[in-house]
Amino acid sequence: TARRALLLAPPLAFAGLAARHPMPKEEAQAVRDVATWFTAFHMIQLFLIGLVAISVVLLAGEFGVARAWYTQLGIGTFLIFFSAYDAVAGIATGVAMRAARDLPAAQQDWPGLELSVFPLSIVGTLGWVVALVGVALAARRAGAARTEWIFIALAGVFLMGGHPFPWGTVAFGCLFVAAALHEWTAHRARR
Repeated sequence: TARRALLLAPPLAFAGLAARHPMPKEEAQAVRDVATWFTAFHMIQLFLIGLVAISVVLLAGEFGVARAWYTQLGIGTFLIFFSAYDAVAGIATGVAMRAARDLPAAQQDWPGLELSVFPLSIVGTLGWVVALVGVALAARRAGAARTEWIFIALAGVFLMGGHPFPWGTVAFGCLFVAAALHEWTAHRARR
């Protein structure tokens, strides 16, 4: 049950959280209005990045590829680079905009961190894609149902659209559906 919770809960929680991603206009006032939630959201997401990585490794283990180079390299890259991006572009932006409330209006501007750290997101997302597509191919080779391995692959591909709604919600939702299908199939086989 602990394994099942670590397999299913993180992608479901991440999908739900991504649907609530703050999307302020790139204006100082708009970001200041959501600065606290922007920071809190990305702190929660940082925690979920680690948990969803565990979900992927557990699912990969079901197909015997948890220790495969593409799983380890992909998830390791995702953990390091996506977490770094989220910490700087998410948490630091929220903190900077919250601090900007006390500055004179002429100095209150969008921090502009996202473009300078965006390559971290790209590298982290590519790690995610490598891991998930590799697990999907392993699931296919292992005889998993077509819907299961397709949902695993889609979880990898959809994150390339970004982690806010709709792409992040769809990506992590696909991972949840794939894991739930796997658990349901395994449960039926045991019975």
